[in-house]
Amino acid sequence: MRISFSRWASASALVFLYASIGCTEQAVAAPPRAPRARVVSAKAGPTAAPSLSAAKVAPAPLPPTIPPERLRAAAFAKWLEEKLPPGGRLVPGEPGEPPAIVHTAQPGESLAKVAAAYLDLSDVYLLYDFADAIGKANPKSRYSLKPGAELTIPHVITEAYKTGDAQRLGWPEDKVIRGVYMRGDTAGGTYYLGILDKLAEHGMNAIVLDTKDTDGWVTYPSKVPLAVETKATSHGAIRDLPRAIRFAHERGIRVIMRISCFHDEWIQPKKTALSVRGKWGGPYPIGWLDPSSEGAHQYVIDLAKEAMDAGADEIQLDYVRYPVIGTKNADFHLTERNLTRVGVVRDFVREVHVVTKARGVPLSLDVFGVIALGKRIDIDALGQDLALLAPECEVLSPMVYPSHYAKGFYGFEEPGAHPELIEVGTKGTLDQIAQIPGAALVRPWLQAMYYESPGYGPEYLKSETKHAEAAGSTGWLMWNPGQDYSYAWQIMPKKEAKGL
Repeated sequence: MRISFSRWASASALVFLYASIGCTEQAVAAPPRAPRARVVSAKAGPTAAPSLSAAKVAPAPLPPTIPPERLRAAAFAKWLEEKLPPGGRLVPGEPGEPPAIVHTAQPGESLAKVAAAYLDLSDVYLLYDFADAIGKANPKSRYSLKPGAELTIPHVITEAYKTGDAQRLGWPEDKVIRGVYMRGDTAGGTYYLGILDKLAEHGMNAIVLDTKDTDGWVTYPSKVPLAVETKATSHGAIRDLPRAIRFAHERGIRVIMRISCFHDEWIQPKKTALSVRGKWGGPYPIGWLDPSSEGAHQYVIDLAKEAMDAGADEIQLDYVRYPVIGTKNADFHLTERNLTRVGVVRDFVREVHVVTKARGVPLSLDVFGVIALGKRIDIDALGQDLALLAPECEVLSPMVYPSHYAKGFYGFEEPGAHPELIEVGTKGTLDQIAQIPGAALVRPWLQAMYYESPGYGPEYLKSETKHAEAAGSTGWLMWNPGQDYSYAWQIMPKKEAKGL
């Protein structure tokens, strides 16, 4: 039940109430007590001392209790007022409703500028949708906003939102994550909320959202020094990362922030000190950072910290390996430093894990599907040794897309036609870490696209999920670079909304 604010002459009374109650239910001052009367004992005479047993004074009445609803309303009003931009003020709402916001237009303002100023306090996700809603709520100013005009701000949130660690959902109790991949431009556009709603409707519970992909573009206005210096944020489609995460959390959807670690086509030519080197000593122009570079490590760690500050539920490292294509003339300078590829990758993951573990945020790693077979030549070339990596993270996600195996793999002329390879790769991953104490869970990536996969469709995708679960996976993730998950909505039964 909400408390009516109509008893106050202005919304500032809400703040006064909040200050006066001191955020407690018993912070109202008791009325002054009357002076205690001097009672004379009849037996002792008029000069005798008072008898304590005969002179009991009634206790003072307890102070009135302020209803919790009223406390919450006052606290929210104070929080809301502190976030108002210049020109904004609170006004009492209708009986039973929270306060409203009225904005007095400033010189040079447009509806778009007003919308941008209040977007963080709105339950509308996109800026242009919110600007349109403000225009509809104020028809006289919809097409021409004059200084001094008063605008009613619609779609104001009704409770204070949480930030950082406080807003994190974390894993579900059974640790089973069933999610889909999402690019930054999708999360910053018109399809974002629709995908979130579909996930919740069909009992799925996570998205894997790009922090940066292999192109190196950070998807939101990062404040990480290297991203700012190199203008890696110039293509960011997500206006406000914490807010994007909040909209997912409101639907019970976890947000796993994916970071392409060493494949970074933006940073490599701009910060050549971090680049893979050629045999001639200069930067090797293949769009990769040196996995042993401390500067490259710090960049990933800084982005992971920023994602956790925004409320991310998990950090996922992709391209956490050495390049293996086009490296004929590359020199990683390992021998002279007594290093190995698997050791470099393991130590980097451990370095990141120290940071994520301190925040209570799980760390997951994307690993090559071919690693599941445990062939030493592949492990040493990529630098991904599951036995070394499993204790350094919470989840291993083998990319066991059937289409990505070479013809003839596992005896199949057309591997992409065999969704059962999901089970082969998942089981192979689990087998390699079965004897390792505290080893990571295994949550494979599934192929949710047509690429090189004859017969791909709803049944193919459903078969992949079944094979993953039969192998012993703890959930799964679907990969479609275009974010078309229409088949997923067909195969996953609709479920009633559950508590977070």
